Amino acid sequence: MKKLFLFAFLFSATCALHAQNWTPMAVGMLPDNVVIFSISAVGEDVVWAIASEEYYQAPIPSSHRPLVLRTSDGGLSWSVAEVAEAGGTISFQIVAEDSLTAWITTQDYGSGAGRALYKTTDGGINWIKKLADDNGGVALYRFADGQHWLAQNRQGLSISANNGANWMSSTLNGYNSGEFQLLHSGANMSNTVGDTVWSGTSGGRVIRISNYGQKAEFFSTPLGTATAINSVAFQDHLNGLCSSRNLSNNNRIARSTDGGATWAALAKQPGNTTGWNIAAVPGTPGFYVLASNYNFSQGKVAVTTNFGESWTLEDLGQSLNAVVFTSPTSGWIGGGRIASSETQPALFKYTGSPLVGSKEILPALPGFSVSPNPAGDVVHFNFDGFTGQENMTATMTDLAGRIVFLGNISGNKLDISALDSGIYFLKIETEGKAGWAKLMKK
Repeated sequence: MKKLFLFAFLFSATCALHAQNWTPMAVGMLPDNVVIFSISAVGEDVVWAIASEEYYQAPIPSSHRPLVLRTSDGGLSWSVAEVAEAGGTISFQIVAEDSLTAWITTQDYGSGAGRALYKTTDGGINWIKKLADDNGGVALYRFADGQHWLAQNRQGLSISANNGANWMSSTLNGYNSGEFQLLHSGANMSNTVGDTVWSGTSGGRVIRISNYGQKAEFFSTPLGTATAINSVAFQDHLNGLCSSRNLSNNNRIARSTDGGATWAALAKQPGNTTGWNIAAVPGTPGFYVLASNYNFSQGKVAVTTNFGESWTLEDLGQSLNAVVFTSPTSGWIGGGRIASSETQPALFKYTGSPLVGSKEILPALPGFSVSPNPAGDVVHFNFDGFTGQENMTATMTDLAGRIVFLGNISGNKLDISALDSGIYFLKIETEGKAGWAKLMKK
């Protein structure tokens, strides 16, 4: 079958009204009966997603091919291409490097096509098999240095230290009998911070693999050995959330403050009738966004700005799967089990105000503003009742969520001359209140 390659413009005008923070995207771009298993975003504009039909056992028909969605302009236009080279497989995960380069895992459930990693460098038109190994069938991680990669399939690991040019295989010891990874959302079954990756198991445990794949540790959670940890998200090397999923609808969120070594179930849960996919919002401590797993409920989104102490809920009105945030203003949620491609979007884009989390809820500074914007070497800020004598803390993050400035300041100005030109997020905290703004540096 000839490879499909189409373009579409942003669709929202004729869609039913959804929750105010989310804009429907890519309606009509995918066929019925597919699930977006994984989303990978690079900054605000470049987004890739991988979609497949669901197959719970072999054989997967040779005619089935994973579908890749891509935008490089923040969702104004989309392309979709089938990965013809991976016929007879489904894909659980996509990892993007830039607007043209991405990797996918492929899984055949033992039906003959093989498990492998594929890479494209032309925006998804052509794909090259880079690792013909069972380890390329489930999860793929790219670490913060951009050179180290880790592919995992149960006990099997394949590691690259040169951006995927070469791979070394090894065995991950520590699984109990019958224990394995859960596959419901490749985007959220695990995540990386620095040189470390966390993922869950079907036995209610969390695996921490550090030093770019050289050290693996298994940790128990209070969610029970009869439940599966389907999603794990850490904001830094210490603080993270995990979600359990079981068929009894007794799904819960647990929290760790020591890198996953110990966990405590949250006193306030976002709801136990759904399994949750979890994304940490970069550069915003305590801020997480959860999307309901497609197997259990329709369209629920849960948001916490204080590390799970409280939650707000939205309903997007359709089955969901996979959630990714790259900054406080850039987030994406995928569609799960698309029943009608004519009316159901393949993705939702976050379009709300900048979201700044904290471990404590801070009321907004009234009348907060910054100027000039775009700014040169100095940015001035103001808020109602400002006297210039307040003790203030300023935090600035870039689009990737990296903190580029953190410190105490006095007066109402901040020297940003050392920063490169680009877009940043500024947060000012004082006397138990916070103000934030999106800032452009000339």
